[in-house]
Amino acid sequence: MGCATSLVKYLVFLFNFVFVLAGIAFIVVGVLVKLDVNDFQKILEGIDIPFGVAPILMIVVGCIVFIIAFFGCCGAIKESTCLLTTYAVILLIILIAQIAVGIYAFIQTKGSTFTEGDLEKAFSKLISEYNDKAVKEAVDLTHTELQCCGAKGKSDWGGNIPASCCEGSTGESCPAEKAYNIGCGEKLYNFLKKSFNVIGIVIIVIAAVELFGAIMALCLSSSIKNNERRGHYA
Repeated sequence: MGCATSLVKYLVFLFNFVFVLAGIAFIVVGVLVKLDVNDFQKILEGIDIPFGVAPILMIVVGCIVFIIAFFGCCGAIKESTCLLTTYAVILLIILIAQIAVGIYAFIQTKGSTFTEGDLEKAFSKLISEYNDKAVKEAVDLTHTELQCCGAKGKSDWGGNIPASCCEGSTGESCPAEKAYNIGCGEKLYNFLKKSFNVIGIVIIVIAAVELFGAIMALCLSSSIKNNERRGHYA
């Protein structure tokens, strides 16, 4: 095996290590976003947000990426042109699928009509139903997780601000001067927008890694074939 082939082989190994890490990152980000969205599910009910399926797709793609990385390692170890070519083709198929899903998600996001005002209205409705145990848990969790208070601000609660509007409060109510100043509508809107951006960045990084991996696998496969031809005619 020539120096060039050895170099490409080690690059494929290195790439697959990065690929494993990328797959794990995809899974972790997908799980975290899914858990965060579930925390605010009560508020998001009835609002047109094309968000629920994105974390699930990230988890699925992450698992596939993780498995495919081992497929590439086997191809490099065995120096199998068949395995390496199959590996490259699968990577390219996944890449095309990701681009298609990304375009669809972008179109859906642009077509979505949800605004900060929609989230404020939804949260105001929950404030009026605060005596319900499930609603109380959802509202208190939102206050605590996002460090916000009320729909537009603490004034939404009048003079009876819940303890969840204060950091570390142990009583049943929160003094107005210690309550969070920012409303939960604004905080949740910013959180969702930030989550969209994180998903987009992760998809772009994974796509770049996949493209590089496919190119390296095809280069190694071609190099192995050339070495086999030279050995055959030697």
